[in-house]
Amino acid sequence: MESTLDLNRLIHMTFGFIGLAAFWVPVFVRKGGPLHRSAGKIFCWCAIVVLTGAGIAVVGNFLDAMARGVPFSESREGWAFLIFLGYLALVTGVSLSHGIAVLKHKRDATGMDSPYRRFIGWAAILSSVVVIGWALYWRPANMIVLLALSPIGFATGMQVLQVISGKRNEPGLWKLEHLNAMLGCGIAFHTAFAVFGINRVTDYSLPGLWQVVPWVLPAAIGIPATSIWMRRERAKFARSNPHPA
Repeated sequence: MESTLDLNRLIHMTFGFIGLAAFWVPVFVRKGGPLHRSAGKIFCWCAIVVLTGAGIAVVGNFLDAMARGVPFSESREGWAFLIFLGYLALVTGVSLSHGIAVLKHKRDATGMDSPYRRFIGWAAILSSVVVIGWALYWRPANMIVLLALSPIGFATGMQVLQVISGKRNEPGLWKLEHLNAMLGCGIAFHTAFAVFGINRVTDYSLPGLWQVVPWVLPAAIGIPATSIWMRRERAKFARSNPHPA
């Protein structure tokens, strides 16, 4: 089990670093161009590998902890860390799947409405409920981080459900959804790197309450930046198409 998890960790980190670099290419190059598409595909495949590895790590460590009889009450931080990794992987996976799917349903987003899409939408929402419940009941040291990041699952799930049900109909919807979903994945990548990756490349650790910073900084920067970008894009589409298609 340990050797398998070590190999999975190596693959996870390698593709994580590649994906992190690939993420920034579509941000700066011409949208829809060859470089945008190529780098975007690299990022998506890296994200799939990374998220698969995260899922394996969560399940593997969970089974290992259960086999060793590690009680929740005596390892709150360890379990909270594992739950956060699972939550981050799930929500990022939902965003990635949604961001890819809208490219295939540009004309009618309701074409994505399926049991699978509804399931992952509700799964993202439920994951937020689990994180909040865990934080409030067990009160681990990183409780404030879990509560601060818990709304992301709600927002992601509601976004998916609203789009596939046709409750949102605005100019350039598929582009806006693709942009928002991919930027959300990028925030998750940077959060994972800040929380998990930096410890792999350096022995430096932040003291005291400063340890919270890597958990929340990517979201604190990325979410407002995404919101500003989305508002600009909405205004652009509204000017070019004043009547919803």
